[in-house]
Amino acid sequence: MSKKVFTNEEVEMLRNNPYTYAVTPHILSFTKEFKELFWKEYQEGEIPRQILEKHGYPADVLGKERIWGIAHTIKGQYYSEKGLREGSLKKNPSAGTPCATTEEAVRRLQGEVQYLRQEIEFLKKISSIKTTRK
Repeated sequence: MSKKVFTNEEVEMLRNNPYTYAVTPHILSFTKEFKELFWKEYQEGEIPRQILEKHGYPADVLGKERIWGIAHTIKGQYYSEKGLREGSLKKNPSAGTPCATTEEAVRRLQGEVQYLRQEIEFLKKISSIKTTRK
């Protein structure tokens, strides 16, 4: 986590960006759409700072460490089994902070529904494998 803390004005500016999933004074989470876009441009040779600035995230607001962390996190998610996903992976989803806006609450709930649907499909596959074995 970056040591740079966002001011209230910076939080509001970041929250208004359509690629922002959630933002607090300490944490910035991105939408899956942005992560896919970031990864595509990164693979084409653009540097993280340029990609972020092109899509409305000023480098001076984010800070050098956070920019490096964003690139590292997106790369890690891309190569993980779960792939790119909305926001960040929480260890305990019920322990989240209250949403600042209803739009954030809706986004968070949509992400949770999508995750649960994927989990159900996975369980169905496991169940069908167990029942078809002889």
